[in-house]
Amino acid sequence: MRALLGRLLLAVVMATSTVLVAGAPAHAAGSVSWSVEPVTAAGDATGHPWVELTMDPGTRQEQYLRVTNRGAAAVVFSLSAADGYFTETGRFTMLPVGRSSVDAGTWITLPASVSVDPGASVVIPFTVDVPANATPGDHLAGVAAGVFSEQDTVGVESRIGFRVLTRVTGDLALAVSSAATADYQPSWNPFLPGRLEVHLSTRNTGNTRLTAQNEIAVTGPLGLAARTTRSDPLPELAPGDERSSTVTVEDVWPLFAMTAVVTATASDAGGNSDGVTATARVTVPAMPWGQLLVAGCAVALVALALWDRRRRRRHWVDMVEQAREQGRRDAATGVWTLGIAVLFAFGAFGVAPSPAHASEPVDVTVDISPHPEPKTPASPGTGQALAQTGAPVSVLLAVGGVVVVGGGATAWTISRRREARRASSPPTEPSS
Repeated sequence: MRALLGRLLLAVVMATSTVLVAGAPAHAAGSVSWSVEPVTAAGDATGHPWVELTMDPGTRQEQYLRVTNRGAAAVVFSLSAADGYFTETGRFTMLPVGRSSVDAGTWITLPASVSVDPGASVVIPFTVDVPANATPGDHLAGVAAGVFSEQDTVGVESRIGFRVLTRVTGDLALAVSSAATADYQPSWNPFLPGRLEVHLSTRNTGNTRLTAQNEIAVTGPLGLAARTTRSDPLPELAPGDERSSTVTVEDVWPLFAMTAVVTATASDAGGNSDGVTATARVTVPAMPWGQLLVAGCAVALVALALWDRRRRRRHWVDMVEQAREQGRRDAATGVWTLGIAVLFAFGAFGVAPSPAHASEPVDVTVDISPHPEPKTPASPGTGQALAQTGAPVSVLLAVGGVVVVGGGATAWTISRRREARRASSPPTEPSS
């Protein structure tokens, strides 16, 4: 049962195959090959790949097509007419077999079939009758010659033909509308711009065939980073047709919000009227996350460098101040040491008893009588005390003064040399 349904579905799909390329030969089952093209009543080629007519409502015109059998056997070709339309790629085609026409396909009358001998051609007339109530504008249809064949129990109809475009006179309205959405795609590298993808929808809202092209102008806030890009021309649009396309605008820097203004410029495919424009506007967020991260890191590095510079400068100033304070302390210590040494020297050489002059009289009393009590040191002021302590005290004071003076001078000299060395090589401020 499933296999049968699958075959039926495949048969329906294959039965809708249609080729509408004027003058190009088609190949069907076996060696069948043929071509279809518009011609004059005398059978001469018109020089155009299709038929374009301008007719008033309620009028009729007769046209001609030629079917050429390029195969090795006679073939009966089925002839048909149907409404036409453009695909998304701009290719013109007819409604498939099984779908009824409601517009210009019903205006065409032609024989149901024609038999053509091998290598021969047959010119077939057909008429186009425009109803009296036909609406002004362009109406699309096509005529074709085809053969029916069976392949693997599946019926396939192959057709080849050309388009018949009828423009009904009256109030022609050339109009277009445009809509847009957009997406911003940032670059992985924060030092490179991203791209803006604009998704466009262009619709033919008039009653004539159009050719259109879009222009996209991208700007940031206050008109910054403006860029303009043109899209490729759109395939032809019949009345009511809509085309979707995507245009990528490169080298767009993220400025928090980007605005894309889309201008669709359309012109009459028949070249009988001036062009029209339509505008659409879309704004999308474009956050510069990568650039903000880089800027934040740069600011942090600058702040760290300034802080380190100030820290090292304060440290240098503190070291200089400490050196100066140490120098002041060493100088004060040397002064105090020198003062103490001077005082000791003054006491040694200035206060010590000086020797008695020969001219001064000296009264000496000598008692040679035995004394029963133990001998004790004489009281001060006696001749015995003078003889025991006069000269040794002066020598000790002199030696002590010299030692103190020499030590103080040595300490002062050492402190001065240390201060001189520090002053000659002060700490330098490191470069930042």
